[in-house]
Amino acid sequence: MKKLVMLFVLSLATSFAFSQNSASISESQLKTGKSNGVFEFSVPESITAEKVEAVKGYYKDYFTVAFNESTDILKVTLLKNEDMNINVINRLLVALDLRTITVGSESMTFQDMKDKYLK
Repeated sequence: MKKLVMLFVLSLATSFAFSQNSASISESQLKTGKSNGVFEFSVPESITAEKVEAVKGYYKDYFTVAFNESTDILKVTLLKNEDMNINVINRLLVALDLRTITVGSESMTFQDMKDKYLK
């Protein structure tokens, strides 16, 4: 019985350790972002201003990042509205442990979102 309880606790802990956060953005905001180079992602409350500050400096050659912790909105403004800069947004999201993007009711990877909405 002790082993079963320990196995259950370990599997539960593992599932929480590997849980992934998801950012969300509307389809209309993606269309607007595609034309003007500004994307606003809603992120989970677990994303803090400190986390964003710690990683955003790595991407200053591609875009600027503004984060409103009270509304949990991550605003990414591309310096050049180019494919490479859009690809680097994925690096920022991964650095913040945001592995999936929710568009409407559909959850997808960044690459799937880019292929579907930004090409």
